[in-house]
Amino acid sequence: MIEFIEEGHIYLVDGVITPSVSDLIKFIFPDKYDGVPENILNKKAEFGTIVHKAVECFEKQEKIPKLNTYQKLCLEEYKLLKEKYNIIALEQEIMVNYENKYCGRFDMIANIENEYCLCDIKTTAELDTESISWQLSYYALAYAPEDYENKFKKFYAIWLPKKDVGKLVEIKKKSKKELLDKFKEYEKINNIFNNGESMNIEESRELLDELDEMAKELEEKMECDKNEQC
Repeated sequence: MIEFIEEGHIYLVDGVITPSVSDLIKFIFPDKYDGVPENILNKKAEFGTIVHKAVECFEKQEKIPKLNTYQKLCLEEYKLLKEKYNIIALEQEIMVNYENKYCGRFDMIANIENEYCLCDIKTTAELDTESISWQLSYYALAYAPEDYENKFKKFYAIWLPKKDVGKLVEIKKKSKKELLDKFKEYEKINNIFNNGESMNIEESRELLDELDEMAKELEEKMECDKNEQC
C-alpha cells in the first residue's frame, strides 16, 4: 500500500519511507534551483498545485477551487489545448510504485489525437524538457514495468505558463537502461556512506563535497611536501 504524507513530501510503501520521483530528479539536477529563494519556490509550487487541482476538477466536472486571475488564465489555456488536440483525460493524480524502490504521482494519462499518452502539467515560465523526460519516464516505468517501451505512445508536457499561451510539448522518453542505471547511482550515494543506512540527498551531497575538499587538501599537501615549498 502506498501512502503519501503531504508535510515533508514523504511516500510510504507498507509503512516504509521510500524515495520519490522528485528525489530522483533532485539527484539528477542538484543545482536546478540554486540561487532561487525558498519563498519564491514555495509560491511557484503553490500556484502550480492550484492549477493542477483546477484542471483535475474541470475534467471530473467537479467544483473548481477559487482561482486568481493568472490561475484562471491557465485553466482557460488548458481548455483551448483540450479542444485543439482532442485531449481526453483517462486517469489523473495516480500514485505509482516501482518494486518498492521509488514512488510518485503522475498528473494524467490521456488520449491525445487518438494516442495513449502520459502527461505532466507545468506552469513554469520556462519548460525544462530534459527534467520532464526523466520525470515522466520514471512514472511510466513504475506504471508499466513489464511493458515500459510500448505502454505509452507518447509523453507530453501540458505547458500552462502564468503569463503566456499554453502549449502541448512532446517529451522524449528515456530508455529503461538509462533509468535503472541512474537509480543505481542514486542508491549508491544514499547508502554506502553510512554503513548501509539510508541518507537523504542533501546529506549525501554534503558528505561528497566534504570528501572532495579533503581529497584536494591532501593532494595539495602531498604536492607541497614533494616540492618542500609549503
